[in-house]
Amino acid sequence: MSRIKVYEPATLIEAHLLRGMLQQFGIEAEVHGDTLVGGMGELPAAGLVFISVPNTQKQEAFQILHDYESSASC
Repeated sequence: MSRIKVYEPATLIEAHLLRGMLQQFGIEAEVHGDTLVGGMGELPAAGLVFISVPNTQKQEAFQILHDYESSASC
């Protein structure tokens, strides 16, 4: 099954929180790059950590993440 990157979180904590949120909606979300962050300490790991979902669930994931970003900016 092919996967697509749908989000680059600001922190590793945000990555795992969003993965859990997507999974609650039935989306098979995965966090990638989380093992690479340990080598960087607490510095932001821009582009190293991202969330992917199956191509078949990308539209639903994008909508959920858009709603998340919209509510976070209020």
